[in-house]
Amino acid sequence: MAIHRFTRAVADLPASSPKPGETKQRWIHRQFVEAIETGLLQPGDGVPSTRTLAERWGTSRGVVELAFEQLGREGYLDAMVGRGTQVSALLPERFLKTRPLAPAPDRAAREPAPIPPPGHAAVNPVRAGQPFVARLPDVNTFDLAGWRASVSRAARALDPETLGDADPRGLPALRQEVCRHIALSRGVKCQPDQIMIVTGIRHAIDLCAQAAVPVGGKVALEDPGYAGAEQIFRLRRCQTVDVPLDRQGIDIDTLRRVRVDMAYVTPAHQAPTGVAMSPSRRAELLDWAQATGSWLLEDDYDSDFSYEMAPLPALKSQDHDDRVIFCGSFNKSMFPGLRIAYVVAPHALLPHLLQVRAATGRSNPVLDQLALADFMASESMLRQLRKARVAYKGRRDLILQELMAVGFAPHAFEGLHAGFHFVLRLPPGTDEAALVLRVREAGIEVQGIRSFWRGRTPMPGPALVIGYSALTNAQARWSAKLLAAELASVL
Repeated sequence: MAIHRFTRAVADLPASSPKPGETKQRWIHRQFVEAIETGLLQPGDGVPSTRTLAERWGTSRGVVELAFEQLGREGYLDAMVGRGTQVSALLPERFLKTRPLAPAPDRAAREPAPIPPPGHAAVNPVRAGQPFVARLPDVNTFDLAGWRASVSRAARALDPETLGDADPRGLPALRQEVCRHIALSRGVKCQPDQIMIVTGIRHAIDLCAQAAVPVGGKVALEDPGYAGAEQIFRLRRCQTVDVPLDRQGIDIDTLRRVRVDMAYVTPAHQAPTGVAMSPSRRAELLDWAQATGSWLLEDDYDSDFSYEMAPLPALKSQDHDDRVIFCGSFNKSMFPGLRIAYVVAPHALLPHLLQVRAATGRSNPVLDQLALADFMASESMLRQLRKARVAYKGRRDLILQELMAVGFAPHAFEGLHAGFHFVLRLPPGTDEAALVLRVREAGIEVQGIRSFWRGRTPMPGPALVIGYSALTNAQARWSAKLLAAELASVL
């Protein structure tokens, strides 16, 4: 386990004279940049406090604080509560040569995968620390101390009855907390008996495919959309029907012309376009499900991260006819290794879903469930979500700043309101595949929107999917500079 600590404390810093016309804030900023670039300050070094520097350098503390804020935004300094400020362990100029994950064992594993043709998008190309496919939670922002405390309390609370629990839905304590969480955050009113604890969204989709779709039945999928869902349904011998998207979400007119047993949708932050399904489209979709007797599988994969305002309530919250199966995941809002997600089942589907779950495996480990229930009950999760939202929004904004600086207009960005990624629309006629290759040669991994397209609906316009959550600020800013320089030629 890596333990972060200062390599040394820096008691003082020499300062050169200001240049003619240079403001004091710019002068302080330059001192630090030059000290870091020349190696006088090393990654991990603690720097003097703003009060000390103000006294030593003959300026106001407010000016020093402004300079520190700028250096923090640029990735040179990290301010840590209770530990002061230090030189970033991952400096802007060096971060592309440094990976937070262990190196691959051989050359073939290190080589980037070829760009998949339409209909063959990689199911999970995301990687933490890799601009711009870092569509994952950042484990470095996670409240590990709070989680350890919850695990410790959960271990002390274990008893023989809990150890012997065999309910395929999962532990009552966690299901109760899930009810409380989705009622407050997503407007979903349900009972703990309707909730089933599973290992992830893919597990949820697989169980629902078995319980709600007959062999040979049909499932409508958004196109472009999540490739993993199509693979799961096909493995369960379901036929898939691709339905295009418009600015309001899945195209309801196309959906009305097909007969399917289920429609899989991502209303809060469509994967990958980022579109939020409009209120009118939601109402139409629910009316369609009620009229046809079809199920709606709502994948609420990243709605815990809404940045500008409160998100629209979940589709399930308006489901008066009980046709929506609602799925969410704590692997996104907490950390990927947790492997806990949930399904809120309609009453009519619950017995069959329980039968499938019991036949295919037990619920998740009891200690993990108890720890998560404690983490939620103590409100540690709410604090964690607030902290992560601030961090992710800051990284998103750093990238937007660099892209807008080379001429991209605000209307070129879609899906900014939530989640781990946004979409950058490119000018019509842009060769998306060639651009992705050129950007890759510059050291940036990025996906085109057409790699998520299965090729059976009208081709989407050229665009890039920009993932930003599992990056440092330095990675976000400096990789955005490189990306912006490559993209300037298409404007």
